[in-house]
Amino acid sequence: MTSRYRFEGFVLDLSTRALLADGVPVPLSGRQVDLLAALVVQRGAVVSKNDLLSTVWPGQVVEENNAAVHVSALRRVLGREAIVTVTGQGYRFALPLMEDEAPGAGAPAGAVTGDAGRFILAGPPTSTSPPVPTVRLKALPSLSVTVQGRDHDLQSLLSRLVRHRLVTVVGAPGIGKSTLALACAHERRQACRDGAVWVDLLQGGLSQEPACAVAVALGLDPATPLTTLLEVLRPMSLLLVLDNAEGHADRVAAFCHTLIEGTEDVTLMVTSRRVLRVPGERVLRTPPLSAPPQGRSVDDALSHGAVALFVDRVRAQGLPFALGQHNLDQVTMLCRRLDGHPLALQLAAGRLATFGLDSLCERLNDRYRLLTRGTQTGPRRHQSLRACMDDSHALLSEVERLMLRRLEPFEGGFTLEMAAAALSDRSLDAWTVAEALEGLVDHSLIQVDGDDRPRYELLESVRAYGLLQLEEHGEVHLARHMHAYTVHQLFERAARAFEMMPDERWIGEFAPELGNVRAALDWCVEHAPVLGLGLLAHALPLFELLGLRDEAGWRHAAFENELPHDLPPETLTRFCIDHASLMLPQDPAGAGVWFRRGLRASRTADDPSVRYRALCRQVLGDREISRAALRHAMGEMTALAGTCEGPHAERLKLLGLVARAHVWRLEGQAVEADKALCASLRLAREIGAAAWLMDDLERLITLLVAHGRSLPGAAVLVREWEAGAVDGAVRQRLRACRAAVLLAEGRVREARAVLELLTAADARFMAGADGPPLWMPLLAWLALAEGRDADAARLTGHVPNAWPQGAQQMPDAPWDALLQRLRMRMDDLQLADLREEGRRWLEVEALTAALAPAGELARESPRVVVAMRRSEPRCEGGPPVCS
Repeated sequence: MTSRYRFEGFVLDLSTRALLADGVPVPLSGRQVDLLAALVVQRGAVVSKNDLLSTVWPGQVVEENNAAVHVSALRRVLGREAIVTVTGQGYRFALPLMEDEAPGAGAPAGAVTGDAGRFILAGPPTSTSPPVPTVRLKALPSLSVTVQGRDHDLQSLLSRLVRHRLVTVVGAPGIGKSTLALACAHERRQACRDGAVWVDLLQGGLSQEPACAVAVALGLDPATPLTTLLEVLRPMSLLLVLDNAEGHADRVAAFCHTLIEGTEDVTLMVTSRRVLRVPGERVLRTPPLSAPPQGRSVDDALSHGAVALFVDRVRAQGLPFALGQHNLDQVTMLCRRLDGHPLALQLAAGRLATFGLDSLCERLNDRYRLLTRGTQTGPRRHQSLRACMDDSHALLSEVERLMLRRLEPFEGGFTLEMAAAALSDRSLDAWTVAEALEGLVDHSLIQVDGDDRPRYELLESVRAYGLLQLEEHGEVHLARHMHAYTVHQLFERAARAFEMMPDERWIGEFAPELGNVRAALDWCVEHAPVLGLGLLAHALPLFELLGLRDEAGWRHAAFENELPHDLPPETLTRFCIDHASLMLPQDPAGAGVWFRRGLRASRTADDPSVRYRALCRQVLGDREISRAALRHAMGEMTALAGTCEGPHAERLKLLGLVARAHVWRLEGQAVEADKALCASLRLAREIGAAAWLMDDLERLITLLVAHGRSLPGAAVLVREWEAGAVDGAVRQRLRACRAAVLLAEGRVREARAVLELLTAADARFMAGADGPPLWMPLLAWLALAEGRDADAARLTGHVPNAWPQGAQQMPDAPWDALLQRLRMRMDDLQLADLREEGRRWLEVEALTAALAPAGELARESPRVVVAMRRSEPRCEGGPPVCS
């Protein structure tokens, strides 16, 4: 068999696996020699990529570009014309060949013996070339601790190492990168012929040169040249772990790139606080350990890595500690407050004996003084949480340090634009801010999600360190002010966007800023009330759409007694009107005072829409306003409507329509009110104002109950919408409107069927607290329409119980209309007695009386019926099933 081939000054000797150029060995890797041989022996025929991969890498799964990389290397030696690419087929060796049998097949001088008798040429032998040194591998460090909560991360890391030659494990300081990498090295060392080597690049607090540290780990002289190191590593199949690479990340990156290019079977695993940014690098970001939410069982909590690690470290100290229901909430809260940070959890476990669990949790706000006294044998950065963060902080540039401390006030995350605004006083351009933010992400000090619009966040421990830096630089007040200014600017834009955006989209964009709004408002109360009042006005839709009206109320009350004298009239008007609306359910008289104060302030505002909004809100909310004042306000609203209800002011138009409908209802012009409400409903649906639409449907029900007769607009709208696609809570409220329309049209039997469906067990369960205020007027009307006057009277007495905040919150008009109809059928004393009886009813008793079935059951008292129904089947997790 031919074992030697000659072509244009080269000799390929298959017996020694060597390529000679004018008698001198060419430094090729074994894979490159195998690939060249596979092409040469085909004598000019095309060899497909699949055949090359199966020949050169038998039994392995590799990427196709591996062949292309080695072909490029061979072309650099032989010339570009030596190997031709045949598009869509493979490669062909194009140089003329001559066979040349050689008597011997020994290894060329200067080769290093590899696995299975392979010779991997280390370089041309000369009289001055030193012999390749002998490798003496050091054993891997022992895994001294149990790896808690990292099973998924470990499998992900092992999977990456199978497919890629350079994997960087990155993460925040103290997050457990080295522990994870060491566990992986122990798992992976049997897969490599020469095992695994651990290289610590940070010894004695000093960063080591990667080539020197690797040479020492291989048992070589620290001064071994890089070329010699590559000759040593080239024939080896090895997992090389470089720990703590962040100290000289640039040098480590260059070393890794050289090593990947100069060897074939050496796999690199690097731990670092920052990404290396080397071609071919794959990154595994080490997340914090998981912590359970409140209310989980003990076994479930122990399945989370943070809790398991904390309990394990406490027990390792010999403390008589047992996790149980008595302390589970405290332990899970501690784990979440410490962000599932392994080093912090271990340090906290070490202080448990001194402080106890209660005191330990209370002192977490001062965590950098609390979490000290780490292991005595470990590096200085593991002695305390502060030392760990200081070590990482020292690696940052000045701009990155500035950004880290200035971002401390942000709660719940921020965007790139918000970060730039928070630093706007330093005149940094957008690119500088972006690069600094990217640097902090690379250093694993900031978390980032992978959304279309990336959002960044500092873990609580990093924020606490940022506060220490602010205090040391005397910038606490400045940082808080710039944060509040940034949030105010954002919600100034949000308020304009709210006029044009659907509720769902608006909430999706601005709800993540709730934590920032709260933090900014807390600071502004004492330090910048004008800024805070502006933010409060712009952010009110956020609180309302998230169901946080109570919080909005007490935040307004915090500013009530400290209103600045120089407050702009627009801001003062908005505060007064919003404050009045929020306090209306509890204090209607006090709300009227604030409505009138806001109206006075609006007269000095330059913007007519401020006056228009104040008039509409007063008309809707001020229960102390006289009919004459209402008519006067109606005239002003009509005069301003043409100016204020223009393009991009759809929500202001909604407000005007509803205010006019309210006045017309009180004036007895139900048809006009019906037209305005239906116009408001159609506009709300068109622009996606879902919350407003729900309120409008309730207003329409109130109008129908108060009027007692059919209204054409409501009848048409309800039938039209029921025929379309309406889901969820809107369908339930529309169904209630349908019942009101049927009652107004005298179709009592059909109305009963709709109300039975509306108050069924599953519907009541879904509606929650919003259901009873919706049902009760209709149920009383149904009883009145069916001639069950006593039940109707009792239901009007039960009314205050239906409103979560009591009778002051319930609308007057529909109940006044029902009571007037009842007074025509019974005397006042009888009506009062029946209402008092209904006041003592439970909700289920009221529903039983309102929808009492025909026959014997109808003659039983409601309490008897309720007792009989307690034995009925129940919906899972819900109320009793109603037939």
